[in-house]
Amino acid sequence: MRVIISFVGGWGHAAPLLPIAHWAKRLGHDVTFAGQSAFGDRFAKLGFEFDVVGPDTLATTPRPLVPLDREAERTVMRKHFIAGFGQTRSRLLGNLFQRDGVELAICDDVDVGAVIAAEQRHIPCVTVNVIAAGLLNHPAVIGSAWDTLRRECGLPPDPHTLRIGGDIVLAPLPRSFRSPGAQAPSTMRFIRPPVLDEERSHSSDPPARSLVYVTLGTVFNLECGDLLARLVLAMNILSTTDGVDVVITAGPNVQTDELPTSAPGVRIERFVAQRSVLSRCRAVICHGGSGTIVDALSLGIPVVLLPMGADQGDNADRCEALGAGIALDALTATPTEIAEVTRVVLGSTEFFDAADVLAAEAHAQSQLGEIPELLHLLAPGPKNS
Repeated sequence: MRVIISFVGGWGHAAPLLPIAHWAKRLGHDVTFAGQSAFGDRFAKLGFEFDVVGPDTLATTPRPLVPLDREAERTVMRKHFIAGFGQTRSRLLGNLFQRDGVELAICDDVDVGAVIAAEQRHIPCVTVNVIAAGLLNHPAVIGSAWDTLRRECGLPPDPHTLRIGGDIVLAPLPRSFRSPGAQAPSTMRFIRPPVLDEERSHSSDPPARSLVYVTLGTVFNLECGDLLARLVLAMNILSTTDGVDVVITAGPNVQTDELPTSAPGVRIERFVAQRSVLSRCRAVICHGGSGTIVDALSLGIPVVLLPMGADQGDNADRCEALGAGIALDALTATPTEIAEVTRVVLGSTEFFDAADVLAAEAHAQSQLGEIPELLHLLAPGPKNS
């Protein structure tokens, strides 16, 4: 079967699609990814064919940090991801589906152009959740833009966004992390987060020092102003005074030699295999991106959050509501404040207990290969959409 797996945005939209891609490939299906040009080489190294389907959105130079503006992020979702990218990608992906005789479309749940293109051609479509808290693509936020897009593409109305998730929505996150105010469609299936099934090195002895992992992701690392420098200074304090080891990933296109000099217990890298680091750490400091949050909480690791944009504020709210972390203002937090809050999280069992509840929930959820509807779509033979 010919399968196209598409994503709109950065690596945070692409990575959650890899487990189903590898599974489909093991089943003998012909799998090709479709996304912006920056990721072609990365997917080639993973053994996948890749088609460039824009638009290219990734920045390559640093930008100043601006205050978190949730309404502006909702406007971006409506105007750009739904109306703009949705229209462009429905056309480009539709041509790709037609050219290659695609029989199954899989995409992240923000790539609405792929959902439209599949529905127009009566191709089954599976979406994978990348908006963990679920509020950024709530019908109240995007319903009118989605309905307009459908009308422009010759499809029937769907003001309550019942079709925006395709035929199946896979949600690889602890069920209770999703905001109570978010719509959970009847087609949504909560599955075991992939981080729980990846091989990780464990020592039989606990580490002599606590390990803290710090990341601002691969997009917002360039939109953070001086935040990364403040994080280095904060971790220098924590390492020196509390005997904590720290790994900081700067991400792409950041000049690490322009950051403050790190203390002996603080290691700054451009990239690390995040999930291997998480298996050894006691706390995560991050921007609140869905991928990092889900991985950390699924492993029972509490978090310190500095949300800057996208759905990060909503994710931070859920972490605090569930008792698994503390959020700070990314614009104003000082190194001393960041160090102190991290010290509180590391020293309080309540944060670990709350994260453990989410980890247990994630462990108990069905694995990818246990979803009957998905098994039907990926099984050999003709499909009825």
